[in-house]
Amino acid sequence: MVNANDFDGTPLSTWSSAFPAGMSEYAATTFFFSREAAEQVRIAFGNSGPVIDGNGTRSPVYTHAVTLTPHIAVELARQLLKYYASPFTEQASNSAPC
Repeated sequence: MVNANDFDGTPLSTWSSAFPAGMSEYAATTFFFSREAAEQVRIAFGNSGPVIDGNGTRSPVYTHAVTLTPHIAVELARQLLKYYASPFTEQASNSAPC
């Protein structure tokens, strides 16, 4: 049955808040994470960066970051694995309710 109050199992209010008009979006091709503090994990996102030598070695450029509690970082990893590590035909939906 189709529910007019959700999109692919996600409440429309949640979906709308994740895609507001004018929200900046960035397509990253690489990431790096580190411990920011005892209870903080910083995840930086960027791209491969410029070639820095004759062998084609690149120097990553990170332009966006988010700092999370370890609990939220683990939950993010769990949700990503749950929804995207399984074959497409076995994925429950296109988004993960948290």
